[in-house]
Amino acid sequence: MTRTLRVIDAGTVTALRSQALWHGIADAMSPGDDPVLSFCRPAEPYVCVGYHRRLEELDLEACKRLGLPVLRRQIGGGPVYLDGDQLFFQLSLPADGAPAGVHRLYSKLLEPAAVALRWLGVSARVASTNDIVAGDKKVSGTGAGQIGDGVVVVGNVMFAFPHERMASVLKLPDEEMRDECLRLMRSHVGALPQLDAESFKIALRHAYACALGRAVSVSATRPHEDDAIAQWERQLSDLAWIVGPSLPTPTGRQVKVRAGVWVYDGADGPLRVRTTIEGGRVVAARVDAADLNGTASSLSRALVGVLAERDALAAQLGEFGEDGTRVLRALEPGLVAR
Repeated sequence: MTRTLRVIDAGTVTALRSQALWHGIADAMSPGDDPVLSFCRPAEPYVCVGYHRRLEELDLEACKRLGLPVLRRQIGGGPVYLDGDQLFFQLSLPADGAPAGVHRLYSKLLEPAAVALRWLGVSARVASTNDIVAGDKKVSGTGAGQIGDGVVVVGNVMFAFPHERMASVLKLPDEEMRDECLRLMRSHVGALPQLDAESFKIALRHAYACALGRAVSVSATRPHEDDAIAQWERQLSDLAWIVGPSLPTPTGRQVKVRAGVWVYDGADGPLRVRTTIEGGRVVAARVDAADLNGTASSLSRALVGVLAERDALAAQLGEFGEDGTRVLRALEPGLVAR
């Protein structure tokens, strides 16, 4: 029997269906099933947050004002803005046949997407664990997880991206942090307006077919998959699901733009620290505390250029004694980019 890669192109669908589609396909998987590569585009813009993230990361009033529905996906990751200028692709396969471990999963199942982009003239590569970048800009947001007996890797290709709108839906301490997030998005999140969506679909299905050693089989969803998709539409639109699980209030506020690039605002009592990290190093910092007087400026300058790692920062801040320790405590929760 020929081993196949089923390819399902759902076309343009509702925002809800654009999430329920791949949730349902993965959830309907059984051991031994053929992998499924699915495509869709949302008919309307919306915002989506990962399962283990707080809804409070979003400015819900801004979302309402902009007419943006808010959905929560089963897999992880922070808030994302999604619209019809993005093509979604998802590879679903039985969990018992998926690579073990998140690094191996991404390594095996994201590289074909980068290969497909290179075939189309985009200098794409997988950076860090799960960013697809061209040059210094992320051109595909990705995620992965297990749903039922299926494992799914999801991604998107952006033909245009409204950086301002993405920045506007985030709940942030102040407009200065929003401006910095917007600057980083413009610098590190890109789009591929030159790319033809149909050509990308063809390239991607052949890249995955080669990687998996399978023959392409164009398919429609099957009745048991339709049932699972319908169930996920009900689940994803349930208010309790959208509100999400009870999670601890985080210390500080972090916005990750891509691997090695994020903004963090943290505190230790009345002391506040704002840092921007690019390339894994602090490129801008501001320390505020009424009791520090002129030392705050010295601490701010001392942080710039240092690796965003605890040991490197501790060594740099050591000469400041307890003041340096306070700054380090404020920064520590933001040293792991989420």
